[in-house]
Amino acid sequence: MITIVKRLSLIFLINLVFSSHSLANYADTILTNGKILTLDQDFSSANSLAIANGKIIAVGSSDLINQYKGTNTQTIQLNGKTVIPGLIDNHFHFVRSVWNYQYEVRLDGIRSKQEALDLIHKRSQSIAKGQWITVIGGWTNEQFLDDSKVFTLAELDQAAPNNPIFLMQTYSTAYANTAALKAVNISSSSARVKGRDKVKVFTNEVSWYNKSSSPKAILTYMKVLNQMGITTVYDVGRESDGKLAPVGALAQQGLLPVRVFHSLRYTARNSKTAKDAIALIKSSHHKPLSNSDQFGLIGLGEHIYNPVYDTIRTKKSWNNSTWGPFSDIAIAGAKSGWPIHEHIKSKTTAKQFIDLVEDIAEETPNVTNLRWTIAHANGMDEGLLEKANKLGIALAVHSQSMMSSSTRNAPPLGSIQRSGVLWGLGSDAAVVAPYNPFLTLGWVVTGQNIAGGTGWNTKQRISRKDALIAHTISNAKLLFMEDKLGSLEVGKLADLVVLDKDIMSIPETEIASISPVMTMTSGKIVFER
Repeated sequence: MITIVKRLSLIFLINLVFSSHSLANYADTILTNGKILTLDQDFSSANSLAIANGKIIAVGSSDLINQYKGTNTQTIQLNGKTVIPGLIDNHFHFVRSVWNYQYEVRLDGIRSKQEALDLIHKRSQSIAKGQWITVIGGWTNEQFLDDSKVFTLAELDQAAPNNPIFLMQTYSTAYANTAALKAVNISSSSARVKGRDKVKVFTNEVSWYNKSSSPKAILTYMKVLNQMGITTVYDVGRESDGKLAPVGALAQQGLLPVRVFHSLRYTARNSKTAKDAIALIKSSHHKPLSNSDQFGLIGLGEHIYNPVYDTIRTKKSWNNSTWGPFSDIAIAGAKSGWPIHEHIKSKTTAKQFIDLVEDIAEETPNVTNLRWTIAHANGMDEGLLEKANKLGIALAVHSQSMMSSSTRNAPPLGSIQRSGVLWGLGSDAAVVAPYNPFLTLGWVVTGQNIAGGTGWNTKQRISRKDALIAHTISNAKLLFMEDKLGSLEVGKLADLVVLDKDIMSIPETEIASISPVMTMTSGKIVFER
C-alpha cells in the first residue's frame, strides 16, 4: 500500500519530471493569442503555438505554451489573427516561372484594364528603350471589370511607345504592340496574336524557355510566393522549362524559403525515346521520392509520354501506336515504385488511364499505394471517381477553369469531395492561371470565376474547411510529405501563414482578397508585411 507521504512524493516527482522536460525544450518562437487552424484530423483550433529548431513542439492554450518560453524566446502576438499551415501548390511550373518573372509584369488578379496598362507603362519607365516587356500568362480579358475588350494596338503603343510588348494570355493567344510585331517581322493591324505557332514566334524571340536562373532570381521569386502564403510547390515541368540545379544548390545551403519538389526530367516523343525514358526510370541513378525536406525528386509527370496530350475536347480514345508507349512507361513506373502525376482533362482519357491502372494492379498491386494522380481532372464523373477511389488514384484540381466565364468544363468539385478520393488544389501557374492561392480558394468556395460571374451551382461548390484541407494536408499527401507538412501539429515542420482576415468567418466573396501578413518556413519569418 502506498502511503499518503509516498503518494505525494510520487506526484511531486512526476511534476518535477514534466517541468524539467518542458523547460529543457525552450521555444525559439512562440505565436500566441490567435486563432490557429491546425488542419489536424479533427480540424481543431488553438490559441498558441511553440516552435524550436524549425519544428512545432507544442500547440494549445497560451498557459500551456508559456511553459516553453525562455529568456531567448521570441514571442509574436497574433492579436486574434488567423493562422493556417503554409499553402502547398501541387502543380506549378516553378523553374520556368522564375525565368519569366525577371522580365515580366504580372496581371494576376488585377481587376482594371487601365490598372494593367498603368503597370506596363510604369515598367517601361524603369527599363531601357527597346527592352522587352512581357506578361507570361495568368490573366484574361474577362477579369477587367472596367473594360473586358481586347487590348488594341493604340492602347499598347501608348503604354510603352519605346518598348516591344508581348502579353501572352494562353499558349495560343497573345497581344503585342507595334514594336513587338516589327521585332518578329509580323505585319498586322491588330494587337491580337492567334495560333500556337505565331505565339511561339514571340516566346522564341524573348527566350523565356531554356534558361537557367541566378540564385538572386530564384530567391526573389520565392519571396513573391511567400507573400501569397505559398511555402511548397511541386514543379511538374519538362526539360525545356529550365534547369533545376540552381534550386538544388540553394537547398543544400538551407536557403530556400519555398520547398521545391519536382518530377523526373526527360522527353519522350516517340517509341524510341519512350524506351530511353523506361531505361532512365529503371536506372539506379534516379529513385522516386529521393527528396530532402527542402528539395528533390518525387515522381513522374506531367506528361510521361508527350504524344498523349489531351484537352477538354478530346473525344476519341488513344490508338495503340500512341497509347502503347504511354502504357509501357506507366508499367515500368509502377514496377519501380514511381508516383505518376499525369495531365488528363477529358473524360475519355481519364477512363483509358483508370482502366490501365486497373490492369497494372493485377500484376503490380502496389500501384494502388503510389498515389498516381490525375492532374486537372476536368472530365471526371461519379462513375470514374468511384473507380479511381478504389484504385487509390488521386486528383489534382487547378484554377485554370476559374479563368473562363463558362463552367461547362469545370471539374466537378462537389462530386470529387463527396467521392472520398484523395484530392488537392493547385494552380498550374504561371501561364495557365494565377499563382495566388486565395484566388483559388475563393473560387472553389463561391463558385465565382475570375470575372466575378455566377459560376458553379451550389452542388459543385465546397466548404471553406474542405478547400483549406485541399490546399494543405491533402497536397502534402500527394507529395508523400504528410508526416512533415500540411498541418500545424507537434513534430511537423513549422510552415505557416498569418492572415489579415479570418478565412472561416468573413463573407465568402472576400476570401479571394485575403492577404498574408506573415509567412514562416521552418519557423523562420520569410515574409512580413
